[in-house]
Amino acid sequence: MTRSSGPSRRSLIAAAGAGTLLTAAGTRAAVAAPAPQPATALVEEAVGSSRTSVTVAAHDPAVYTRAALGPLTVTPVTGTPGRTEVAFGDEPLAVLTHGARTVVLTGPERTFREDKRAFDDTFRRTVAPGGWGLSPGGGAWDTANGTAADYEVTPGAGIVRVPATSSVSRHATLKDEQVADLDGVITGRFAQDPSDAARSFALTFGYAGPADHFRARLSFAAGGAVTLHLERAVSATSVTQLATPAPVATANPAGSSWCIRVNRTGGRIQARAWRDDLTEGTAWHITVEEQPAAPGRIGVRAAADSTALAAELRISRVRIHTATWAVPVTVVHRSWVRVLPEPFNGTWTAAVEQRIRGWLGSTAPDALAYGFQFLPGAPRVASYRSGPPEHGAPVLGESDYGPPLAGGARQEGADFHEYMGVNWTFARVPTGSLTKTAEPRFLGALDCSGYIRMVYGYHLGVPLAHESDDTSPGLLPRTAANQAALAPGTRIVHAASAPPPLTALQVGDLVFFDAEGAPGDGIDHVGIHLGRDTAGVPRFLSSRKTPNGPTAADLGGDSTLTGTGTYATKLRTIHRL
Repeated sequence: MTRSSGPSRRSLIAAAGAGTLLTAAGTRAAVAAPAPQPATALVEEAVGSSRTSVTVAAHDPAVYTRAALGPLTVTPVTGTPGRTEVAFGDEPLAVLTHGARTVVLTGPERTFREDKRAFDDTFRRTVAPGGWGLSPGGGAWDTANGTAADYEVTPGAGIVRVPATSSVSRHATLKDEQVADLDGVITGRFAQDPSDAARSFALTFGYAGPADHFRARLSFAAGGAVTLHLERAVSATSVTQLATPAPVATANPAGSSWCIRVNRTGGRIQARAWRDDLTEGTAWHITVEEQPAAPGRIGVRAAADSTALAAELRISRVRIHTATWAVPVTVVHRSWVRVLPEPFNGTWTAAVEQRIRGWLGSTAPDALAYGFQFLPGAPRVASYRSGPPEHGAPVLGESDYGPPLAGGARQEGADFHEYMGVNWTFARVPTGSLTKTAEPRFLGALDCSGYIRMVYGYHLGVPLAHESDDTSPGLLPRTAANQAALAPGTRIVHAASAPPPLTALQVGDLVFFDAEGAPGDGIDHVGIHLGRDTAGVPRFLSSRKTPNGPTAADLGGDSTLTGTGTYATKLRTIHRL
């Protein structure tokens, strides 16, 4: 990953507009507050071509200024943990938790939306016969038809074999069921030229199974002709031709690789094909309209008509330039999560009041905004600091989970400063310091606990511990297990062997999971509660191996805290920093 040059743009997703109103009233004297800010136009900050975005709704800043200058109602709430609620008349403004630094404020409405990420799988891994492993950001590959020996990956190629005695097609698809619109390309070739019967490979989409999908299929005849078909499989024995097959070439030079591109937008499907050593054209070979916009998986199909000769398809690249989910992950609320310089001890002071009033209506980045700035498509932003060690280093932007291992999985170990590529000296309590050298292989990557430390530590000021320091009080540890046990703040709820109740869950809370290995092995994953999505399901942000980085979506497992998914059933601890 390259580093951005030029000035920082820390407020990329903090653009504010004019619109959502608060009511007025109250019973507490005011202190000084910022002057009213002029209203601006509605702004949507879209993060990259994936259409992942954070949108701040239109609002009137003057309304928040009235709250900041007017009398406030401050109400202590008993319970475990104790809380203090702040209101302006009947409108709740803030919740402070005793013993914690995080504060949840009511502010302009925001919409957090995550959509399908672009990815480029060039098969730089080794996977033993039985499958294609993990793509770099596209999720896990799945196979259908044939045997385990028909699928494997050697560096540079995903292999599909169709034995001579088989009349059944082979399928490799990415386990993402909700892809709707897309612009994608696959590149492949058959290891042997067809000599007695046609062979074909296809880019499949809207895939629900071998007998239910759309496909752009490139057919290679024994005589050399190459033809593009756009089809829909509707049953095990029935295929609908969506358009007249298009001739692409009259000859197929030995060893040639070919590309198939599909652009699907709503009911329109366009397809073209070309030899990989030639320039891609601009015209579509086939365009059809008013097709069902059925979502499904993306993948590859291989087929051969020969009963005498085996076929081996070698796919060298699968590129998804853009894609959208049929129902993108969407969370809408008015909660903003900010961090006090010290834990709130339950006493409402002039200094605390000044801080809360200064935050009212602010659209400066908070914990959720920073969290989203590492999702797919987020632009890279360099440090704003004028001196070492961070100057010029990336501090925001799309993040990987970690470097790929030989089989395509991702290596954990990337802390916040390794994302930036800088060495870091950590304070110890009560005295001393420890330095950690950044490993170059982790540049641009954050594992799950490193992501938490980047958001809450580097960007929002929670003190951070060296990876070997699990004894200094008040510091945020390195690992998920130690964060669950030793993080500053207050534990909201814990259950050793079952999901705890979510009744006290608050936006911005850390959520911890016993997600891997045998039950009871201990905490091994951590995320940030984002809020409830449009279906009312609580979602969390975390950096994960299968999606290859931070996400609130369901690639490789639902990012939800209710339901039957791995994370919902393996939730163990909720903690408020």
